Amino acid sequence: MRFTFNNIELNLTAGVLIKDGQTISIRAKTLLVLKYLIAHQTKIVTKQEILASVWHDVVVQEQVLVQSIKEIRDLLGSHVIKTYSRQGYQWTAELGEITNKRSLLGKSVNTTYLILTVALLFATFIALFIYHSSQDNHQSTTKEHFTVALLPVINDMPDDIHDWVPLQGMDYISDSLKKNTKLQLIPRTQLLQSIPLSKQEKLQNSVNPDPQELRALAQTLNVDLLVQTTLRGYPQDFQLDYSFYLAQRVEQGIILSSSIRDALAQLVQKITLRFAPDTEQVSQPYISDFSNEAFARGIALYSQRDYVQATTFFSSALQTNNDLLAARRFLAASYINSGDTEHGVTLMKENIAQARQKKMHREEIRSHLMIGVLLIHQYEKDSLTHHDLAKAERYILLTKKLAEQYHDALFIAYAHEELAKIKRLQRQYHEAIPLLATAMQFHKDFDGSYGQTRALIELALIAYAQGKTALGSTYFTQAATIANKDGVATNKVAILLAQAQVALNAKQIEAAQAYAKQAQNIAIKAKSNVLIARVTAWQDNSNAYQVN
Repeated sequence: MRFTFNNIELNLTAGVLIKDGQTISIRAKTLLVLKYLIAHQTKIVTKQEILASVWHDVVVQEQVLVQSIKEIRDLLGSHVIKTYSRQGYQWTAELGEITNKRSLLGKSVNTTYLILTVALLFATFIALFIYHSSQDNHQSTTKEHFTVALLPVINDMPDDIHDWVPLQGMDYISDSLKKNTKLQLIPRTQLLQSIPLSKQEKLQNSVNPDPQELRALAQTLNVDLLVQTTLRGYPQDFQLDYSFYLAQRVEQGIILSSSIRDALAQLVQKITLRFAPDTEQVSQPYISDFSNEAFARGIALYSQRDYVQATTFFSSALQTNNDLLAARRFLAASYINSGDTEHGVTLMKENIAQARQKKMHREEIRSHLMIGVLLIHQYEKDSLTHHDLAKAERYILLTKKLAEQYHDALFIAYAHEELAKIKRLQRQYHEAIPLLATAMQFHKDFDGSYGQTRALIELALIAYAQGKTALGSTYFTQAATIANKDGVATNKVAILLAQAQVALNAKQIEAAQAYAKQAQNIAIKAKSNVLIARVTAWQDNSNAYQVN
């Protein structure tokens, strides 16, 4: 269902509205309230009717509905809903339904025009990409002294044990380039002296720096290349995002690696091949990596939960490089997170086959795990059959077998945790506990101990399921101690939401809400859209689940 009013496009199917060219997501429960009001706009609907329809499976106070009404008015205007004292609400705005047309930037156009426009934009983007890359490449090969400024690596790891990354990571890249190329590196002291202290803090703490500010900074420093990087992920499973700010354009990309040092080394190699053609490593002119840039742009949209737009870039990346399996994995995850689980799983199976053929072992292992975890979640939330849980178990067992075959300790640990979760759901607690003990042992060998918290949460849930309240509380305390010690926001939120669920199961509503509120505060402080969405989904009792 799609409507327009007051130059706003409202897409109730996708759960978004387009206003002034911007796409804004609508919270799940608020979306359901909005749908109900529009569907019954010819009459006044009582609060009890809306609560019974939207929150039919949980006991809540009227305040949750008041909050949703406020959110709708904030998004669409106070006039769209009229409040009738002691009676209820009524939708009052006049809507125009969009039927056989598509929208582009808020304007209605026919489907053929949309396809042609997208194709034209895509072709133009590639043409400009190639042109500017050739210009930048010409510049880098003809200029005698090519100057480079490296910004501190932004640390977006969910812990406090990687505080060394910003400056030591920058120094590693700088020292390697000085040793292997003739690029002229701006010294760290000179760079930092050129940037006001307030801006330094902003550059190091903002996980999504403003491109306009970075372009301006490159001009202020008068350098040919400004390199900005962000480290994400978890121990043994890292993602390094990079952006090259040049005179004519910005190039983006992503490096995936099991170690920080290797990720930084790969970045050094990319900079060398791209901007230092006088080295022996270069045997031919640079060719722009369009697929990796499209992948990087898709990742940025994915992290903002804009799955519809993200699929466009992931698809583009695969069109130019069908071997970019990580892009197919994220494309599958985008479909799954958008509600098209069948399409997503099909893509994951394609990834498994291609990864096996190309001997990309971790990608094959991860794809098996993702399908298994998805099936486990669907069993928990959608009350699927035990047959579906058995299917999930087969995928997780395959994950474990492959991880052991290729000695991938991280995914061996993950497989044990998910198998334990399956055993808990099957109430086979005696089988789950040793699996979790094994997972914890593997995590102890990694940098940082916070991987153990997942296993401790499962042990707590098993204890509560067995009626061992004191033991369950002890496990939660142990998990929280580790999470607090390493400063891991992700695990702090996971622990609190698990405690909230235990309290909710025990009909302790106020305690459950208090735990969820604590989790929300941590997510907001961490400025993590993923964590905020996770807490919101729990509070809404939503089936929303973000696959990564």
